[in-house]
Amino acid sequence: MKRKRSLQRIVLRCGLLLLLGCISRSTAWSASSSEAAEHGRTFLVSLLDTNLDLLPEYRGAKVYWVFHDNYLASKVLATCHPEISKAIVAAMAREGVRQSGKIELLFGEADRPLPFREFQLKEVRRVDDKLIRTEVVTHRVLEGWQEYADLLLLACIAEKDQPAARRYWAAAMRLWDGKGFLDAAARHDHRYSTYKLGLALVAGRRFSPPGSPPAGLMARLLSLQDECGGWVTDYDAAGKKIGVANVETTCLAILGLEK
Repeated sequence: MKRKRSLQRIVLRCGLLLLLGCISRSTAWSASSSEAAEHGRTFLVSLLDTNLDLLPEYRGAKVYWVFHDNYLASKVLATCHPEISKAIVAAMAREGVRQSGKIELLFGEADRPLPFREFQLKEVRRVDDKLIRTEVVTHRVLEGWQEYADLLLLACIAEKDQPAARRYWAAAMRLWDGKGFLDAAARHDHRYSTYKLGLALVAGRRFSPPGSPPAGLMARLLSLQDECGGWVTDYDAAGKKIGVANVETTCLAILGLEK
């Protein structure tokens, strides 16, 4: 009970910090990488549902994703908010969801990351009007994954053979059009995905010497942070934000800025 009250105080404090930040900053939020990451973590903490010890997909959402959202949040908050990180991990164990089979490769925790396989979105359980869901990979090999920048970048990280990893990196960089990664998803949806920018920064640092991200990528990523801390889902060719700040995008942006 005492731990629960402690978590509630932390969430309330972060909520107040976010409110003050929204009042004091214009929508053209600009910051250094470290300041942006700190502000992003404050946003994540403010979302914690202390009844479930999980974060909803975005503020006001009724869906809580174990993987990838809460898994990533537990990693991003582990150092600066260890109590919250441990609470999220315990909640994941309570729900009986311990792996997805893909996103864990960012931390060397995926048993069999390659080849990529098709995934399923599964309902874990309902709690009143709230829905806990998760993503899990199946046994079916995913065809055509090389058309997607995020999967090419994840392959860079998962691939142990450095020449092969470099080829995946080069293929991903060829999809950069000066604004974002114009892959099959972006062409279909007529919008760019913000999380792929953060993922590119993570993947580039896995090489020695590191792979150089495209010019303008870092500035673009920083420009897509919402004034209240999280990173928005998508953006258009003019850089206009589309959607709302969400957990997965915010976590991958933070990892890209800091890892």
